[in-house]
Amino acid sequence: MSKRHRPTTAAQAAHRSRRHAYRSAMNSPEGKAARAAGKTVDKTLAGTLAKVSAPPPKPAAPAAKAPAAKAPARAATKPPAQG
Repeated sequence: MSKRHRPTTAAQAAHRSRRHAYRSAMNSPEGKAARAAGKTVDKTLAGTLAKVSAPPPKPAAPAAKAPAAKAPARAATKPPAQG
């Protein structure tokens, strides 16, 4: 996706993901068969859309990191000026 068409807000991104899931389900073989049979597609897509609209799981808390070792002081590259 080009930068120009990328969603810039969380609401735009959520709408895009929901629309993508809906259109993918409509264009799947099952969705096409349901439409051809004259069935209500909304019931067929309920499971797909429920997965998309559910909030993503929260990641586990990261493990505590050990304190980093202090870097040794760098040696001077030039000798002190004498004057």
